[in-house]
Amino acid sequence: MNFVKRASIWTAAAVLGGALGIGGAAAQTVAISTLPPGAINNVQAAAIAKAIQEKSDLQMRLITFNSPAAIISAVQNKQGEFAYTSNEEASDAFKGTNEYAGKAMPNLRVAFTVFPFRVGVIVRNNSDIKTIADLKGKRIGTGWTGFRQGIALWNGLLGNAGLSLNDVSPVPTTDLLRAADDFKAGRSDAFMFAVGGPKVAEAHASIEGGVRFLPMDDSPKALANMQAVRNEYHVALQQPAPNLAGVIGPTKLMEYYIVLLTNKDAPDDLVYKVVKTAYENKAALVAGHPSFNAFTQAGMAVPQARLEYHPGAIKFYKEVGIWKGN
Repeated sequence: MNFVKRASIWTAAAVLGGALGIGGAAAQTVAISTLPPGAINNVQAAAIAKAIQEKSDLQMRLITFNSPAAIISAVQNKQGEFAYTSNEEASDAFKGTNEYAGKAMPNLRVAFTVFPFRVGVIVRNNSDIKTIADLKGKRIGTGWTGFRQGIALWNGLLGNAGLSLNDVSPVPTTDLLRAADDFKAGRSDAFMFAVGGPKVAEAHASIEGGVRFLPMDDSPKALANMQAVRNEYHVALQQPAPNLAGVIGPTKLMEYYIVLLTNKDAPDDLVYKVVKTAYENKAALVAGHPSFNAFTQAGMAVPQARLEYHPGAIKFYKEVGIWKGN
């Protein structure tokens, strides 16, 4: 399958190509779309690209977009072969639900499930905000004109305590990075970000006393409130680690999965090769970013309730005995 509109993609990806030491032009070049630098997704997607390039005959380059919708659209519209994003956003896009109502992307397929992904609400460590419920009436980023996923994420996080964005004091923002900068500047009382994200470390280092993640409730009622926003949201325990700024002790956070998407028309042998390379090279992924310690071979084929896997991926998973679907 010939994926279109590639010239602008390779121009946008030139910086990564240099950073990864890409060599001659003989190898097939493919693209992976993700968020811009500053987001942990970008760092993790770069780790995948580097591992694929080092361990196969493919060149994999990054293209970046400010919103998950644009990242996913790049695969749906065949501007790039792969997209690094969340299963909750991808599921809405595939099914045409919530913000994607009337704009379904039926050509999306999963190449592999990367690992569980944890997100939480961050406040100043010296703040009197101790729980999600304490966020009622507090200044929170709203609008999310360039990152519509932010609305669902915040409503899921706040929903854990029976709240929503209607219960906070709005601070208009465009995207994740802008919201984090607003927090650092004192214009908001809390921001949301992924555990291990560069922006969390940046805020922790620049604010006196540092920052901390708020704990979440994993009771049936709290989970039901979250999953009323998006079915994929759940709660998981995060242990502290030296590289996880803001996790000051065992903390329950919101979790969903990260997936590597592709298009249903992507060649089976290409998807098979990418999946096989990732499966066989966890050490290379971990070398790219420590978050890949959470990556497991069996987890690559974890069932996704609202998404479908690509045939090339299914072929490999059946060969290694980890496929649990039909």
